[in-house]
Amino acid sequence: MTSSSTLGTVSANAIRQYLRTAQDYEIQAESALVAAGIPVGILDNSVTRVQGRAFQTLIHWLVKETGDPLFGLKSARYVQPGSYNLLGYMAMNAHSVGEILKLAPEYEAIVGDMGITDIQQKNGLMIMRWICQYDDPVVRSHMIDNVMGSWLIFSQWLTDLPDKKPECVLFEYPQPDDRLIQTYREIFGDNLTFNAGKNALLFSEDVLDIPLRQPDPILLNTLEQQASTFVAELQQDKPIVVQTRELLRSLMEDGIPRREKVAEKLNMTERTLQRRLQKAGAGYQQLLDDLRQEMAIEWLVSTELPPGEIAEKLGFSEVRSFHRKFKSWTDLTPGEYRQKHSHLKKEEPIKKTTPAV
Repeated sequence: MTSSSTLGTVSANAIRQYLRTAQDYEIQAESALVAAGIPVGILDNSVTRVQGRAFQTLIHWLVKETGDPLFGLKSARYVQPGSYNLLGYMAMNAHSVGEILKLAPEYEAIVGDMGITDIQQKNGLMIMRWICQYDDPVVRSHMIDNVMGSWLIFSQWLTDLPDKKPECVLFEYPQPDDRLIQTYREIFGDNLTFNAGKNALLFSEDVLDIPLRQPDPILLNTLEQQASTFVAELQQDKPIVVQTRELLRSLMEDGIPRREKVAEKLNMTERTLQRRLQKAGAGYQQLLDDLRQEMAIEWLVSTELPPGEIAEKLGFSEVRSFHRKFKSWTDLTPGEYRQKHSHLKKEEPIKKTTPAV
């Protein structure tokens, strides 16, 4: 796993959504926070942000304690504007869905560093994709379910279209047990694609023009100014290693990026980037190599992508090179590693009876 600092921080408001869900299993919020080493001050707003590693520990503990493979998905039902902090209230005052989608990637750091949002229009579709940054395979699918489900439920509320469903929903992990699929269909609709290698909601692009309930451009402008200041402060406090790693993680979904492209997106020259990384005790190539290892493991455990496709996505010229490199990382071949860790894919209930949805 990556070091604790590379998972950044998360807003306490995002954590409360999971704690509210835990109550359905008779788990007290304070007990869960103590188990994960998180200050209980988030319950009275005296703590506003929490380290990402601690948040990941909390979700892992809750998943194991509830024994429910749908815990993350069910937590999406408790989304509310406050779950997204300033971004949620900005969305409430936007004019259209299209306006919200312009805000989300720019200000999502206010909610936390759990992942990266990418919005694209292609072939008449609006594609809202989410790249998860968390590396615990037990947590990962639950986090994806929560984020994707929360997006959809919140947007249905904003547009006053409770029955609006995506054209298609993509999940990076293999299909869960057939007994669980009905719950996915209730939230997302029938057109579900698992083992897609990515996570995305696909809508017809005319969704961009759907008006929202109560647009208020004056209040939106005020909130956006506050959000810009907040994001600037977060970025100032975020180490260059974390910024570079997050950017590399998002760009590597589409192939290995060139160093100059990374530097350009960070608004600096290659030389400045290298100097700042060295000052922080890191190197660009080492960050890239660490991410290749992390993503190789992630795809082997959470997807059914063949090793050859994983090798290509990670920039290896041939599968044999990937096999050699992977064995140097783990002492196992990709196939051996996948077989050994196959139990970490979507799990069945472990302990408690799943509450009714």
